[in-house]
Amino acid sequence: MRIGIFAYNFNHKKTFEGIIRLWLEGYKISCIFAQDRLKLNFYQSKIRVGPKDIYYIHPSRIAERLNIPYHVLMHNSKECESLIKEYELDLGIILGARILKKHIIDAFRIGIINMHPGLLPWNRGLDNLKWAIIDELPQGVTTHLIDAQVDWGSILLQEIIEVYPDDTLLDIYLRLQSKELDLMIESIKKLETGFHPTRTAIEGKYNRAVPPDIEKDLLNLFEKYKQNYELIKSRFLKLRS
Repeated sequence: MRIGIFAYNFNHKKTFEGIIRLWLEGYKISCIFAQDRLKLNFYQSKIRVGPKDIYYIHPSRIAERLNIPYHVLMHNSKECESLIKEYELDLGIILGARILKKHIIDAFRIGIINMHPGLLPWNRGLDNLKWAIIDELPQGVTTHLIDAQVDWGSILLQEIIEVYPDDTLLDIYLRLQSKELDLMIESIKKLETGFHPTRTAIEGKYNRAVPPDIEKDLLNLFEKYKQNYELIKSRFLKLRS
């Protein structure tokens, strides 16, 4: 299977860990499409869940060491589409990208895998960890083949993670990212068997960043959420079935 990676052209946790994990699992990466940092023009919530000022090796250095062709470009450009066809790529994997357009998705023989830190389609969009707390949904990861609608497409795998009474938001964030990489590998293996997932029929809920009037109560909600997590999981599993 010929795999192309969508990555960020800067030090980035998911980009770094995803490339290394694929290499360790024995998957050959045909090329990396790396996009420079873009200025984000949407509101971003204020309570931080991820680590700050952690050093990761730049993906271009990893690509050089592993002899992977590395292209710095805009992911939705005609240049990127042409390279996908030139490399005859079967599968794309998102390790760092903004919303990809249909002409890029359709250029792959199988499609593009995204690892989403929320349970689709009930927790689409941004701030998934926070919205799970606010909406009383379990924390979990979904892998899916994307389509032109954001955080939709065809679900490959989905798994709920544990939440413990002494967890911080950072604990959950790191646990979700770890599970994303596990499900990435399992999803590739599933596609290698010839599995063809069906498109998600339920629209679910698309979230933007948590607004200030809701986020101000997040930490108090989080304490209640941890106490009630087993009930929240049980309720969701009945909903999903």
